[in-house]
Amino acid sequence: MGRRPGRPRATGDPHEQRDTRQDVLDAAAALFCTVGYAATSTRAVADRAGVRQASIYHHFTSKDAILLDLLLGSVRPSLELADRLATTDDAPAAARLWALAHADVLLLTTSPVNIGALYLLPEVDGEQFAEFHALRDRLRTRYDELAAQVLAALAAAGETPATDDVVAVEAAGPLVLGLVESVILRRRAGERLDAAAVARSVADGVLRLLGGDAPTVEAAHSASADLASATTAATPPPPGVQEPAERAPATASDRAPLSASDSAPLPASGHAPLATPGRAPVSAPDDGRGAPSVGVTSA
Repeated sequence: MGRRPGRPRATGDPHEQRDTRQDVLDAAAALFCTVGYAATSTRAVADRAGVRQASIYHHFTSKDAILLDLLLGSVRPSLELADRLATTDDAPAAARLWALAHADVLLLTTSPVNIGALYLLPEVDGEQFAEFHALRDRLRTRYDELAAQVLAALAAAGETPATDDVVAVEAAGPLVLGLVESVILRRRAGERLDAAAVARSVADGVLRLLGGDAPTVEAAHSASADLASATTAATPPPPGVQEPAERAPATASDRAPLSASDSAPLPASGHAPLATPGRAPVSAPDDGRGAPSVGVTSA
């Protein structure tokens, strides 16, 4: 296969057998999460990805565009699953919430790097990241809806605990999402997580948080088995899992010119090796998908 035009590789790969776009995303994710966004130049990303700096602009208009793609990739798979579960009427609400929490925790614990702490960057407040904020708000809404449905089902079945222990409907969704994203802090603290075991325990814990007893949790887990297996296969991995999506390349007119900051070299200390799936071993502090207390540190 001949080399694709406009995508020269610094490594001299004559057949272009690797995917340049995915390589750039993988490199940027590792550097943004270890060195920091502001301290990472597009030249550093290109060096790590093994491509020429100009090749980045064949796929991304700017460094902001790379960050946006990474942010969207950390939310979109879970939102797509949540949207499908919202229209699945033949499964109890508890089973659907269990399946969403389970898949979301797997997403947070099985990719090489976590980019959630990047949510806290001041740059992410800019209008260029409005699409990301819209998707994240929709995911929160889906958690709110499912949590409210579970509370209603428990009340209808007479399984609601004592009044003082009932979770308020308006607090249910945020509490559930907070428990799901607690794996972020555990990984940041250096804990080595068994992704499958943690996903199961968190999904169970979500239902217990809402007042479900052991039989309720077990029934939801059993009912969600088909949902979980089907939706896990259908849910694409986030950036860094090396399963590139088909994307249209940017046109020449869309490409941003190189700026002085883009050409600034990155200190050698910023080049930490990418880890294998498990999302942990990036050598600098690991981070996750937006827990409020997680910050970004620069090397």
